[in-house]
Amino acid sequence: MEQQLSQHDWFCALSGEHRRLAAASAQLVRFAADSFIARRGEASGYWIGVQEGLIKLAVYSVDGRSSTLSGVPEGGWCGEGSVIKREPRRYDVIAVRASHIMLVPADTFHRLMAESLPFNSFVIRQLNERMGQFIATVQNERLLSVDARVAQAIAQLFHPMLYPRTSPVLELSQEEIGLLTGLSRQRVNQAMRKLAGQGLVEISYQSIRVVDLDGLRAFGMASL
Repeated sequence: MEQQLSQHDWFCALSGEHRRLAAASAQLVRFAADSFIARRGEASGYWIGVQEGLIKLAVYSVDGRSSTLSGVPEGGWCGEGSVIKREPRRYDVIAVRASHIMLVPADTFHRLMAESLPFNSFVIRQLNERMGQFIATVQNERLLSVDARVAQAIAQLFHPMLYPRTSPVLELSQEEIGLLTGLSRQRVNQAMRKLAGQGLVEISYQSIRVVDLDGLRAFGMASL
């Protein structure tokens, strides 16, 4: 487990004692596509990291409507707010594709918070960046065109603090982008063709190459 955790910056910043604690208590679990990693309303027993794959944070109404809060690619971590407050999870965490997920127990998380200054610094930065991302997501859903929402959803996966291991080539299907944005695959296809036509991305089967990340981040934002 220490070998897998050593791929994450927060773990490498820990003291030897705290690295041993995290490695001894963390779990690496495989989840099939569309399966629930954590459910809304359940106790927040784990801090969740994506070792391999892609997950999303979403909420669903009783009549089946849904709203995706965020996608989390390989290398990203989520759920620290609920773990800190020891409150029931306020959203579902779902595997968009088959994924290997790191689960750090809440008790381990709280001990690291109490004893490790580097871990505290990481979590504070994580919370701050996550809040900024959520604010941007609400803004984008309310004010941007559909094409711009797709552009921003892809660009958010390149957040250097939250998702440091994202590569320029995303192994991401248009159906998966639809799951992250709440849009149909057909509508995502239209948006992707427009982005490709402007030289921002290149589309291949089951993958997207981001050619101009700055341009993608700026796409459609002039209307704000």
